[in-house]
Amino acid sequence: MKREPNDDILRNFAKAMEDIISSLPFSENARFLGCTIITGNGGEPFVFRSDDEDDLGDDEGVDYEVIDGPEKIYVTVSLPSDIVDLPDVDIQPEFIKIIVDGVEVRVDLPCSIDAGQSNFVAKNGILDIVCAKAQ
Repeated sequence: MKREPNDDILRNFAKAMEDIISSLPFSENARFLGCTIITGNGGEPFVFRSDDEDDLGDDEGVDYEVIDGPEKIYVTVSLPSDIVDLPDVDIQPEFIKIIVDGVEVRVDLPCSIDAGQSNFVAKNGILDIVCAKAQ
């Protein structure tokens, strides 16, 4: 894979963000809404804002954002601050089902994914799901 000139800068920035996020105190009041750095081929750089209503899904008070990258699909879910249990995530080839304290949200994906190569992590009030596109 060809190395881009900014790869090292982005890698260092991502590491710094990871260090900052991991050092946040774990409490009900500490929340980080998320930061995703995606490098791609060509095109002008752009920013996805979480306050942009056109890019957010909203089912029953659970906000989510879907970003279609070159090889992966990224789903970021803002979890309610008063959840009792960890979310239940069911990743299927065409959609993702998320259950947060009994509220079920279905996120339809823009293309088929390889569910076995996909994963998720919930931390600091954010559920990040990374889905590998089907080959």
